[in-house]
Amino acid sequence: MNLRLLEIFRAVMQSHTTLGAARVLQISQPAVSTAIRQLEAQLGLALFDRRANRLMARDEAKILYEQSDSIFLMLHTLSQTAEELKENRYGHVRVVATPQLGHTVLPIAIQDLLAQRPNVKVFFDVRRSYTVVEKVESGAADLGLAIALEPELSSSVQMIPIASIGMVCVMRDTHPLSQASILRPAQLAEHALIGLEMGSRLGPLVRGAFKSEQIPYRVNVEVRYSETACLLAKAGAGIAIVDTFSALAHAQPGSDLKIIPFQPDIQLDTWAILAKHRTASRLTMALVDSIQQCTRQFLDQAVRLNLLR
Repeated sequence: MNLRLLEIFRAVMQSHTTLGAARVLQISQPAVSTAIRQLEAQLGLALFDRRANRLMARDEAKILYEQSDSIFLMLHTLSQTAEELKENRYGHVRVVATPQLGHTVLPIAIQDLLAQRPNVKVFFDVRRSYTVVEKVESGAADLGLAIALEPELSSSVQMIPIASIGMVCVMRDTHPLSQASILRPAQLAEHALIGLEMGSRLGPLVRGAFKSEQIPYRVNVEVRYSETACLLAKAGAGIAIVDTFSALAHAQPGSDLKIIPFQPDIQLDTWAILAKHRTASRLTMALVDSIQQCTRQFLDQAVRLNLLR
């Protein structure tokens, strides 16, 4: 059956006249009459009795009208879905991130994305950086977020810059070094340190900074994630040298943690990662935009609150 003819038929049934249907559909009255005749010819049965230039619906027309409701309800739903896809209000996005972003900026960005798109579904996972890249390359994730990646990765994935941040020292506000303006390896050497394992992206960078100043790097506790290091620092286990994102998440106003810049400066580039040979969806790119905006707001707020020196 021709859906356009069925649509015109339903307009006639609802308006009770061909003139009323023509007005609703914004077509001519003869076009409506022609369409009804074509539909009757396709079906091989009369739907209306014609009396004094008026159409009187037969029982067959009433049954056809009732049975076509579900079709047009489905078409209406499909039309709404298409509009929501056009406006990025429907669909899903799979994102995987390292903890530095997955536990700080990304939840805010996802909330902002969903606030205007209630029909969108996000699949969100936190993994180590090499797993993040693998998932994007394999197609298991639409978007990855990671920190301190090797530049040569740009040959296999598309890398969009999010922010460049430093590493900082985190400690309780009662620590003897909590009032310092900056901290260098020589100042930290005699204090308990919470280190990041060498298998992480950031652990070797910290160790390299100590080595460059010829200071032994000795840690009292070694952990895998920056978030764990911050929690230990908050408990008073020592000083943690972590990325700025993780530090800010734990040292908000009212916290008993202090953030002090670490020298020599270690700059960490943060990246959104997309597959190089697959076109990212509009919804995925909307999430990238949200992440970039939230990152700027996150760091700007930290400066305003004097959490960063």
